[in-house]
Amino acid sequence: MAFTLPKLPKFSGRTIAVLAVAGALGVGAVAAGASKQQQAAAPPKPADGQAAPLTADKANDQTSLEAAAAAEAKLVQCRSARLIPVNKTWGIPMPSVNGNSSTNCNLKYGDTPHRGSDRTGDPLTAIQVLQRNLNSCYGTKLTVDGIYGKNTRAVVTMVQRKHKIVVDGIYGPKTRSAMNWRLYSSATRSWSKTCSSPL
Repeated sequence: MAFTLPKLPKFSGRTIAVLAVAGALGVGAVAAGASKQQQAAAPPKPADGQAAPLTADKANDQTSLEAAAAAEAKLVQCRSARLIPVNKTWGIPMPSVNGNSSTNCNLKYGDTPHRGSDRTGDPLTAIQVLQRNLNSCYGTKLTVDGIYGKNTRAVVTMVQRKHKIVVDGIYGPKTRSAMNWRLYSSATRSWSKTCSSPL
């Protein structure tokens, strides 16, 4: 059984041109309507040199991150260093609170190595442990001097940017948990070949 196409009406060249223009206008109108909807949904673009406006969700996130960073900045200075166990074989040497294994402390610019008039503990070792780890895991060339100066702050800032956390140049719990560490085995007295973030 043969299939035949229905006969199409014959249009003059002028009619075809009019239909083509009408079709193009229709497509243009649909595209323009979609563009207006996208513009209405998108936030306005900032002028040159201005920061992008924050949406309500981003503003809330930013506020909570800044509040957490402010709370970390008020923590006590790390005045010791401890091997914090990760598993039965490995641990991480990291700055800690003097007298216990808590790592909820901070180190910040101006610790030389003590902060203020308090001379307790061993902040020199805490800062040196941080500096050695930054050199091992991030390829930096900090002088391991136990002073939290501008170079150490700059490297901590780089690490915070890399791990997309609040950039304030202060080593605290958020930075500790985000950054990579070199592990140490007390049993074999050896260091891990690579760095990781096991916290």
